[in-house]
Amino acid sequence: MQQTTSISQRIATLFHNIKGIYKNDPSAIEIEGQKEFKEYVDYLLDKGMTINNLRLAQFKTRNNLSYLGLQTIDKIEKDSILVSVPKQLMLTTKIAYFSEIQEIFDAFPQFFSQHCAGGWQDRILLTYILYQSQLGRQSQWYHLISNLPRDIDYLIFWSEEEFKLLKDDKLVLKAKTELQDFLIIQKTLTHILDQYPQYFKKETYSFENIKWIFIHLVSRCFGSTLEQVAFVPFCEMFNHENTDVRYKGQYLEDNLNKPKDDEQQNCNESDESDGDSDQYDSDDYQFPNEILDQIKNYKQQIPKYKQIEQELTLYQNQVDFQDPDAVQKMRLFQEKCNNRIDLQIQYLKNKRWFQENLNLRDNFTIIFVSKSLEYIQELIKQYETDILTYDQVSSLLQSVLDNSELYLQNIKQYSHDKIRVKNYQLKQFEIPEQPQTIENIEEMLQVNIPDKFKPFQAKEDWKEDQFDNFVIKCSSKDEFEKGAQAYFSYGTISNRSLLLRYGFTLEYNMYDYVYVRSQYIQHIPYATDIADYFQLAKVMKFKIKYTRINEDLLMYFKVLNWSYEQGIEYLFDDQYDCIVIDQALNLIKSYHTENFKETLKSQQEKLTDPKLNYHDYFALIYHVEQQRIIEAQLEALEMLKCKIEEKEFGQQQFEWTSYLVERFKI
Repeated sequence: MQQTTSISQRIATLFHNIKGIYKNDPSAIEIEGQKEFKEYVDYLLDKGMTINNLRLAQFKTRNNLSYLGLQTIDKIEKDSILVSVPKQLMLTTKIAYFSEIQEIFDAFPQFFSQHCAGGWQDRILLTYILYQSQLGRQSQWYHLISNLPRDIDYLIFWSEEEFKLLKDDKLVLKAKTELQDFLIIQKTLTHILDQYPQYFKKETYSFENIKWIFIHLVSRCFGSTLEQVAFVPFCEMFNHENTDVRYKGQYLEDNLNKPKDDEQQNCNESDESDGDSDQYDSDDYQFPNEILDQIKNYKQQIPKYKQIEQELTLYQNQVDFQDPDAVQKMRLFQEKCNNRIDLQIQYLKNKRWFQENLNLRDNFTIIFVSKSLEYIQELIKQYETDILTYDQVSSLLQSVLDNSELYLQNIKQYSHDKIRVKNYQLKQFEIPEQPQTIENIEEMLQVNIPDKFKPFQAKEDWKEDQFDNFVIKCSSKDEFEKGAQAYFSYGTISNRSLLLRYGFTLEYNMYDYVYVRSQYIQHIPYATDIADYFQLAKVMKFKIKYTRINEDLLMYFKVLNWSYEQGIEYLFDDQYDCIVIDQALNLIKSYHTENFKETLKSQQEKLTDPKLNYHDYFALIYHVEQQRIIEAQLEALEMLKCKIEEKEFGQQQFEWTSYLVERFKI
C-alpha cells in the first residue's frame, strides 16, 4: 500500500511541475486602484484578520483569458498560515436565522427548515444576504457583499450549445435537473418575499440578484465539515488547485475546547476519493430483453428434481411388473432417478449457501456463483451420461462447497485490502431511488414536517465550531515562490464535480476519472435470476484514473476467464496473464474509438486558441482530460503486458505511466 501512496505523490509532483504550481507566474498583474477591495481588506485587518504576503492579482489561462486570484508578495514557507480569520467575522447560518427577518424563516418552515429542505442553510443565507445587500453601508456585511463579483456562473447556467461541447449526456442531464431545482427555489423565494414589503424592496430579490447570491453560496461558501454553512471573508478569493493547502480550525492556548492532543482541527483533510457519487443510473438496471426472457422462463419452469420425479412416475406406470427383467430395469432406473434428484437437491443447497453466505451484490462474486453453478450442473450431466459415478459427483460437490468457503475468505481479504487504499468498489449500489421532484411553488410549500420535529432549534441548541480562528494553512509539502499564485484545495474533486459546483475544470487533475462500462449480465447465465432478485445493474462500471491501473477491470476479466479447474488461488494471486490484459485493452480501446475522434495533440493545441471563451475553454479541458486519462491507461496496460512478456516497451507518451506498472508482481 505504501507504493500506491508514493506513486500518487510522484504523479502529483509531476503534474505540479507541468502546470508551474508554486512557481513564480511572470504573466500575473497586480490589481491596483480597487477602492472597495482595499476598504474590504483594511476593514478585515482592523477586525483581527491576518494575511501572509498575499495580494490580489490578475492571472491568465493558457489562451489568455483573465481571472482574479491571490499572488504571493514574498516567498511563503512550508507549514505557513496564509490567512487567519477570527471566527466572529464569519457569516454563518445561525447569524442569518437569528436576525431581524427571523419571522420569515419561522413562517415558512417548509422552505427553510432542516427537516424539509436539503439546502435549508443556503436558503436562509440567500434570503439574509439579499436583505443585507439593500442596506448598503449600514449593513455589517457591506464589505463582504460589495466584493462578491457578479460576472460568475457555473454549469447549470450554460446554454444548450455550450452543453453540447461537453459531449457528456449524463452530466448535462444532471446540470439541467439542478437548474430546475434552482428555478423552483427562485420562484418560491420570490413568492415568499412578495409578502414582506416591510423588509424587502421588489428589486432586491430580482431573478438576477437571487442568481448572483445563489452562485456564491454554491461556489464560495464553506461548510461540509463546519457546524454551519459559512461565508469566510477574503478566503473566497483563493482559487482551487490540487495542493495540500487546507482550511483548519485554530485554537488559541486559553481556549478550553482546544483538543487534548494539541492538534488543530483539519476541516477538509484530503483522501483518495473524488467527491463524486458513484451511484448507478436507472438505465443501468434495464436488462436486455433476452435476459428478461431467460429469467421469466426460468421462473416458470418446474424445478428439475420435480421433473425427474414426474419422469420416474411416468416410467413406473409403464412397467410390466410381471416381467422380472422389466422390474430389474425399473429398479435401476429408480436408483438413477433418486440419485439425480439428490444431486439436484445438492445443487439447490449449494445455491442457498451462496445466497446465505456470499455478498451477491458483489460484482465479482455473482460471476463466481454463476460459474460454480454451471460447474455443478456439468458434473450432474456427467453423472446422467455415465461419465462419472454418483459417489464421484458427490465428492466433487463437497469440494465445491469447500472452495466456496475458501473463496469467501479470499474475497473478504481482497475487499479489505482494496478498501484500505480507498480504491475498491466491491459492492454494487442499489437502484438509486428517484427523489420526489417538486415542480411548483405549491408543492414546495406543502411539504409536511414530521410531528416529532420542531422546525428550528432554540438559539442555545445550535451547534457552533469551537475554534478561535479559521485559517488556511500550507502543509509540509507546500512552498510558494515569490510571485506565484497562492492556491487552496477545495478537496479531492473531479472535473465533473468542479463544473457542477464551481464552473471550471483543471488540466492534469489527478482526481479526475472516466467511467468505462461493460455489460456483464450475459456472462452469468446460471445466476441471472439472482441478479434479478438482488436488482443488480446490468453493467460493471470501472473508474479509470490517472494514478493507477484499474485492478477491478483486470480482476473482472480474470473472473470471466476463470474455469473451476484453475482453483480459487488463481483468482487471488495478484497476477494477470496477457489474455486478461488484452481484454482490458480492447474494452478501453473501444471506449476511445467511440468517444475521441481527434488526436490528443490536436485537442491540446486548441487550448491556446484566443477565440475560446471561458465555457469553450473549460469544456475543452473536460474533454482533453478524459482523453489523457484513457490514453494513459492504455499505455500503462501495454507496458504491463510488455513486462509480463519480458519485452521492451519503447518510447512513452506519458511520463508517469511507468509508475503505474511498478506494483505488479510478475
